[in-house]
Amino acid sequence: MTISHETEKHDEEEGQWKNLTNDILALILKRLNTKADLCRFRSICKSWRFFATPIQPHLIFPLTLPPLNPNSRPFSLSPTLIYIISPQFTHHNLINNVWLTKVSETGENKWGLLNPLTKHKMYFSSSGVFKERIDLLDFRNLEVGRSYRLQLINDHGDEDTFDFEEFSSSISLRKVVVRIGEEISVLGLYGYGQIAVWNSGDKNWKIIETGKKEKKNEFDDVICFDEKFYAVDRTGRLVMINPASRELVEVVGTSTAECSGQYTYLVESNFRLYLVNKIVNPMPTNYYDDEEEEWVVDKSSVGKPLGFNVLMLNKKEKCWERVSSIGNNVFFVSRDATFSVCAKDLGWSKGNCVYFEGVTGYDDEADMSFGLNAGVYTLEDGAILAFDSSVDRWTGIFWPPSRWFVENMEYPECEMLG
Repeated sequence: MTISHETEKHDEEEGQWKNLTNDILALILKRLNTKADLCRFRSICKSWRFFATPIQPHLIFPLTLPPLNPNSRPFSLSPTLIYIISPQFTHHNLINNVWLTKVSETGENKWGLLNPLTKHKMYFSSSGVFKERIDLLDFRNLEVGRSYRLQLINDHGDEDTFDFEEFSSSISLRKVVVRIGEEISVLGLYGYGQIAVWNSGDKNWKIIETGKKEKKNEFDDVICFDEKFYAVDRTGRLVMINPASRELVEVVGTSTAECSGQYTYLVESNFRLYLVNKIVNPMPTNYYDDEEEEWVVDKSSVGKPLGFNVLMLNKKEKCWERVSSIGNNVFFVSRDATFSVCAKDLGWSKGNCVYFEGVTGYDDEADMSFGLNAGVYTLEDGAILAFDSSVDRWTGIFWPPSRWFVENMEYPECEMLG
């Protein structure tokens, strides 16, 4: 009886959407720019799937970008989508009924699964095998964030994995953000914190002048917020960037009193812009080894997080304001992506915490199977919890994939077919 009731409820919800007119469906299709968007459109109901079958929207991605270095190869840019995936029906005997993962297209109707906090593919040493084919109609899926994946285009026009070793640290693209309007604009953070911009139709990247040669700003993060590009440095200085004129407009000046950390991340949440400032240990820790009877310098302690400051942009006063709570939200910050999720969407009663990568003192090298180089900061008590190999409330949303999504418990790695 329970299954029948849930099925009737699902049919009732589907009926609310299947009666939309073709004119409205056509307007929706025009706003889709990735194959993943099209798949989600087709998964709403049978009538939407039928409507989209003969119509292929103008897909922007993958987008070909010129190289930063004239002697290098061009890039292929594609979005990676961050989803909360859950079953249609609640499994009361499971620890986690949601799974947070990042999905990246790897081929025709084929997607790979990535670590949600990094650009690394997930490798599973001992867990389970995904079903041979994943039907989106079998799951609820909520997109909560996007980042962008760069690949090099080889001499044959095919995509290669983006290899940072081919570039010196002064010209490699660290992060890109995209604004889609009447034209496409791409803002790139590269090297030691310089900014470059590319607009549709440009043959080359345009380098943004951020100051005099001896006093150039080194930015730490970039974001597209409220359809505008922003960049922030480690002192909390926030600038808005006009991609057409390539001008910088200072929004917030240096805020060393509020930003005392070594890493800054910009996060959008509930139409507000936040800054997460990670304070890390700048010096090695010295301790006395009783067995060896000598002092030891622990270099591995350099860069380990000591605390966090969370600030919210006050547009009117043009300043950052420190906050002691982010309400029922959960922030996720890394060099690759930042995003915010409502705790309710994770099946939690409360949030007010920040997930981050870089527990061991280095970012962007998190454990492939998610865990050992990531942690969570709770604003309520200021505690920093490092992940270990055990599964608990904090890690269960990432790892391992829930039993409702896998078939057995023996697989080396996975790809998802759509």
